[in-house]
Amino acid sequence: MEQLIILVIVIVFAVVGYFIWDKRYRGGGTAGNLKRTGEVFKDPTTGKMTRVYEDPSTGRREYREES
Repeated sequence: MEQLIILVIVIVFAVVGYFIWDKRYRGGGTAGNLKRTGEVFKDPTTGKMTRVYEDPSTGRREYREES
């Protein structure tokens, strides 16, 4: 019984941690100082044109669908 309680606690912490600390679900600061680059390509999975944006201070890159 004690092992089951510990297992449930570990699973709850893992799930909560994934959604709270994972940047993909927090938005990752997309409103930061991303600069548009000259890189545009056709996404092979969606077939849509995609532009690359980069944060010059961190090097973080984001890919956005071109409209």
